[in-house]
Amino acid sequence: MTDGETFFSSIGEILGRRHRISGLNSKSGTFELHDADRTVRVTLELDLLAEYFNQLDEHDIPGLSHSPQDAQDRVRVKRIAMWIEEIFESDISLSLLEIRLGRSADGRICLVDRRGPARRSFPPANTNGGYWSADRPGT
Repeated sequence: MTDGETFFSSIGEILGRRHRISGLNSKSGTFELHDADRTVRVTLELDLLAEYFNQLDEHDIPGLSHSPQDAQDRVRVKRIAMWIEEIFESDISLSLLEIRLGRSADGRICLVDRRGPARRSFPPANTNGGYWSADRPGT
């Protein structure tokens, strides 16, 4: 694998195994990720994706340097797909609008998210009659 478009297609293929994807555009690096309650836009600009791919090293993926080069490419693709899935699946308040690549203040590329207002609130905990104590009976 050598270019952003190839990486993008591989990431889309992996995410498509577990999630519903629409609007997959390998030229612009965009697609929509869906579940029952929402649609989240994913933007992976191809130039940034290629740079991000090459930026990932042993610090980001322990054990990477001990793999053959073609295996390293597959591991990087799987890791990026996994990070996108983690951001998407951990959005319990349904506020996630977009996942994209961006450049941090130190110049490194990273996945960032854009959120809107929470569309689902957390139900209050049922604390009627309940209490917590550090004391353990029988000790």
